[in-house]
Amino acid sequence: MPEIKTERIVRELLEEISTSGLGRPGEVFLTTRELAVRKGVSLKTAFRVMGHLRDEGVLMKSGRCHRIAALLPQAQVGGGRLLFGFLATCLESPYFAQLACHAEEFAHSVGASLIIASSNYDFGTECERLRMFCRQGVSGLMICPWASTPKEEAFYSTLSVPYVLLGRRLQGVECDAVLVNNQDAAQQVAAHMLAEGIDDFAYIGQSGSLDDQRLLGFRMGLLKRGVVLPDGRIVRVDYQAPAACRQAVLDVLRTRGARPLGIFCYHDLFATRVINLCHEVGIVVPDEVAVAGFDDLPVASEIYPTLTTVSYPVKDMARLAFESLYTRIRFKALTGGVCRYLDSRLVVRNSTLLHKNICGAAKAAPHVSDSRKN
Repeated sequence: MPEIKTERIVRELLEEISTSGLGRPGEVFLTTRELAVRKGVSLKTAFRVMGHLRDEGVLMKSGRCHRIAALLPQAQVGGGRLLFGFLATCLESPYFAQLACHAEEFAHSVGASLIIASSNYDFGTECERLRMFCRQGVSGLMICPWASTPKEEAFYSTLSVPYVLLGRRLQGVECDAVLVNNQDAAQQVAAHMLAEGIDDFAYIGQSGSLDDQRLLGFRMGLLKRGVVLPDGRIVRVDYQAPAACRQAVLDVLRTRGARPLGIFCYHDLFATRVINLCHEVGIVVPDEVAVAGFDDLPVASEIYPTLTTVSYPVKDMARLAFESLYTRIRFKALTGGVCRYLDSRLVVRNSTLLHKNICGAAKAAPHVSDSRKN
């Protein structure tokens, strides 16, 4: 019975450690007495549990205390390097390129190798690439998923290695995920545009993305203040089809009335196209059309006018995904389905600051980071 209790507590602690619930690597862990109180066990059982965690390499002795050891793998000896796979949605996108570079950086820092591929917004290609990774003997996968139906989501259960999702959580898939709170971020965009006095809106999204949390959050943010985003103003286009994208944006611009139109875009690349097209046809940004994006890519601060967008730490996203993946590999008894959310912030720039409301907008949105430099 004591051994069964010890194993249960060890599993619980491993799960808490894997999700940083008891601190980050290098930080001081619970004392034996604190552990006994926390788990309601005797000091003898607590000593046994601490011994198990040291034997597993989860804790390291540091003077009179224990610290949480690094959970990332060291280079394998004799069996070659650890190999991981990273599947991006589109490597031509600066966002996915950054994410892949950071993932590769973390892999190389611990002597592991990383194979990188792209699905190019196609679920069939995604399946083929993931199967290819498994055939090449990867130990785990980091996936930016494109599945959108329950049937497609069922594919992930056929994968033979652990994996973690980045950017999206799929309803029918129980696995770890690293996410940005897209709904909350999009509601911040809606609140900011409304504070600028805009009451007419449109949304430009990526075709094929049926579970679009950014669109959902934007609509919710508008509805909270009594404004409806009409279905006719929601456009889904393929960014990789420039001609069709251009025509879709032109169609939206032609529907605008006398008052400023606020356009929220799925990502910054769509937003830059909208701004450039406005310049081309003689529409003034932001006084006639205010534009906001998502991801805070380098282009956001370089385009004119500078782009209002949502920023979040991409490097932390890659790090958390890599740590989660290795933890699942190392501690096979851990359950999946742990989601880690990264904080985002709205970076307000000139593309949404109507000249007549510049001062008032800053007061109306105290949680918004305001950068007005061109």
